[in-house]
Amino acid sequence: MKIKPLGYRIIDEESGMIFEVIPKTKEATQEFVEEFFDSFKILKVETSKIEPLREEKKPPRKPKSKRPKSEKKVIPNPVQRHIKELTDLPEEFTIGDIGDLFEKDGYDRKKIIDNSYHDINDLIDKNKIIYIEGTKPKKYKIVSRDTSDLG
Repeated sequence: MKIKPLGYRIIDEESGMIFEVIPKTKEATQEFVEEFFDSFKILKVETSKIEPLREEKKPPRKPKSKRPKSEKKVIPNPVQRHIKELTDLPEEFTIGDIGDLFEKDGYDRKKIIDNSYHDINDLIDKNKIIYIEGTKPKKYKIVSRDTSDLG
């Protein structure tokens, strides 16, 4: 005989009382149950009278919510970004202006801003923009809007 961790329901036929039992102490081991039953002569066993207690119901698992895929477009390649920045930005601009410019077209503003540092360095190297000293946030000025040498 083995003890189920869920316990048992025992019905006293004479009084009609129902006992639900589970091990209460560490001493309530398999050996203890066997010793207990060895002290008695089994008169009759009815499987319908000894029922395992019902298992505790686990709360139903919620399906993992799937995040809707971003409607944002991937960022354009550097040449496309440079051309758009030189043609569509005002003469003086900040990095935030670059993010705003591309966000209007459905691009992810954060990704654009992360890449705009590279764009600014490239455009400064190509003498298309200059950094305006002493401005906070940093401002840049377009000195040439010619895009023919970018591609």
